[in-house]
Amino acid sequence: MNTKHKIDIVLTPELLTAHRQPGSVAVVIDVLRASATMITALHNGAKAIYPLETIEEAERIAAEGKIVGAERNVVRCPFAQFGNDPAEYTKDAIGGAEIYFTTTNGTRTIKAAINEGYTTVIGTFINLSAVAEYCHDKDVLAICAGWQGRPSKEDALFAAALCDQLSATHEIVTDTSRMMVELWQAHRHQLTDYIKESNHYPRMVAAGKENALPYCLTIDSTHTLPIASGEGNTIKLIRNDE
Repeated sequence: MNTKHKIDIVLTPELLTAHRQPGSVAVVIDVLRASATMITALHNGAKAIYPLETIEEAERIAAEGKIVGAERNVVRCPFAQFGNDPAEYTKDAIGGAEIYFTTTNGTRTIKAAINEGYTTVIGTFINLSAVAEYCHDKDVLAICAGWQGRPSKEDALFAAALCDQLSATHEIVTDTSRMMVELWQAHRHQLTDYIKESNHYPRMVAAGKENALPYCLTIDSTHTLPIASGEGNTIKLIRNDE
């Protein structure tokens, strides 16, 4: 009998130690909007993305003349050329560029996963099948970025969609993950309306960023899969096919 691989959902990076699963691949999820922004930038020709944890790092690097995307609380930081909106990262704007990138929740989650020793990729609805294909023969931790230490509906639902897609090859190992899959199955056909009821959507509306929602929830608009390489201050994300 074939033994299934394991998959588990971590609702916030603060819960990583409670879900430790050595040897797994970590899928970092920030549906609104960091995952889609990074995937889009690499899809449109960015050479690499360097995730940064702090505003101070990003501002220092911007002062050196490097290309920086920076966001806090949904809004672009004033020193940065780009924010955290996929629509900004066009081929004309970032083709061939190396981008230094920091967001409220997503980039610190990348660092947390890497610091725990996990091979780390970036996932969201726009590259669901690419993530599933990469993970089909691996144990998986789907790590949700959440919002400032609290779970977020949209991240948990993508993690559940990934669990559902991998159900033939993976065992769902916790009640948390099973409950999230049940929510996904109940709401997958009304996904946009359901996410509009989330805590984060009103923040996007207040910042004038609600137009990003349909793009961020479109399933499989790209096959680009960002994967992390390096360590410490030299972590970068590149396309897995490079």
